[in-house]
Amino acid sequence: MKHLVLRDGRKLAYTDVGDSLGYPLIFGHGMPGSRLQGEFFHKQALQHSFRIITPDRPGIGNSDYQPGRRLLDYANDIEQLADALKLERFSHFGWSSGSSRTLACCYKLTDRVDLGVCLSGYTNFSEYAGHHKLLEETRWPGPRLARYSPWLVKLVAQLVAYLSRRHPGLYMREAKHLVNSADRNLLSLLLEEDTFQRDQMLCLESGGKAIATDLLAELENWGFSLKDVHTPVLIFQGKEDAFVRVDYARHLAGQLPRAELTLMPDTGHLYPLAENFQSQLFARIKLELERMTLKRKAPLL
Repeated sequence: MKHLVLRDGRKLAYTDVGDSLGYPLIFGHGMPGSRLQGEFFHKQALQHSFRIITPDRPGIGNSDYQPGRRLLDYANDIEQLADALKLERFSHFGWSSGSSRTLACCYKLTDRVDLGVCLSGYTNFSEYAGHHKLLEETRWPGPRLARYSPWLVKLVAQLVAYLSRRHPGLYMREAKHLVNSADRNLLSLLLEEDTFQRDQMLCLESGGKAIATDLLAELENWGFSLKDVHTPVLIFQGKEDAFVRVDYARHLAGQLPRAELTLMPDTGHLYPLAENFQSQLFARIKLELERMTLKRKAPLL
């Protein structure tokens, strides 16, 4: 683990894996999740010459809590992290709750972020006309509950985090019950090692207050419109995802000016942790970056 002291005195913890000399990809972890999720990408990142930098969001893991946090505050932290690591340009990819953070960076750091990648993420619910849930299938609060009562969001998050910490075996069994068959097989493989469980427990041990603040930053108004995100964005979504609705991905693709949507059949929510998908993803990112480089070098007619 590494850490950076931000301008306001907060500590930001992060992992730095993959190819230390490779093109930098900053990864936004899911929820529940932490900086440890970046470790899942290490092997494929080495093979594809990518450097993977994954910060704990405020209050999660070993990063200090930030009261009253909004979604765009994440982009401020990433800007300082990129400055500290001397990253002139980079791309950002995020999984699940990390996808909204990807779009925050694409919007606010448009001069530095080459490409955004959203892996099964939520949309901006303030612009979404579809059904808003009180609770998601994961038992975490949904956008409707956030709009009705942020206080209840905090209460639900504290309860779920407490029960999950007290009964980690039950938490993992419930996770297996919720996912589809493809995810269930992958989850069984992940649980043979301890990284996945350590990642989940590190987040849950951060407490309901930090988790609720993180969730509210995503469930409430983002502070920008999707139509104002001009960075190219790749969107990936499993058609059998039990946690994130396919309609969210379609909404993102319909509102973002430069988005490309890939819907994957027979795929659930955990696919970003599978090495075969990672290999395909990194090959695609490399191709997109090469196209951008050629376009920038093309002579003006």
